Amino acid sequence: MEFPDGSVTDAWWDFRPLAPKLPWPDVSGKRCLDIGTADGFWAFELERRGAAEVVALDRPSYFQSKCRTRFEEAHAKLGSRVRYEEGDVYELEGEFDLAFMGYVLQVVTDPLGALESVRRVSKELLLLDTVSVPLSYLPSPLARLDARRDGGEWFVFNPRGLRKAVEMSGWTVHAQTGILADKTRHDWKHRVGLRGRACAILARA
Repeated sequence: MEFPDGSVTDAWWDFRPLAPKLPWPDVSGKRCLDIGTADGFWAFELERRGAAEVVALDRPSYFQSKCRTRFEEAHAKLGSRVRYEEGDVYELEGEFDLAFMGYVLQVVTDPLGALESVRRVSKELLLLDTVSVPLSYLPSPLARLDARRDGGEWFVFNPRGLRKAVEMSGWTVHAQTGILADKTRHDWKHRVGLRGRACAILARA
């Protein structure tokens, strides 16, 4: 994240080149929810784009506690009004015009249940998640069960599968990007395309 004093946070991911490629709706004056906020990049992006109110939500964990420290530092430097809350994607409350969900589906055991939960509280959804490049060459809507030992990642979809999951959860898809590449990382898995590939979807309830 960039701050008014010209400094930039030191982080594992740099979403700045990715943000303009998403199919953003007009969020001016809207109440927005950022699910799985981590250090708050997308919550602050929603605020920067004119959202009237932004709630940044994350599930309590060791990772979340480390990220919240970074969130609070950025919050102060930006003079932000984003409100931080701890909570679970399956237990959402309130009413929102737009929910942003970035890289959440791949780390939950019930992605369809998560999408249905979001639909109960939000009129729109902007979804960004990792997609499987190998599965993208197949014509069917597919998901791969990763089930990593640390429980850090479960289902990874191809772009057609991600769209199908959104539609099966009751959303109507209005826009979908192609595969978006993360060109900020330089390890071999990102260079050859095994990692760092995502897809974004804009949907309405």
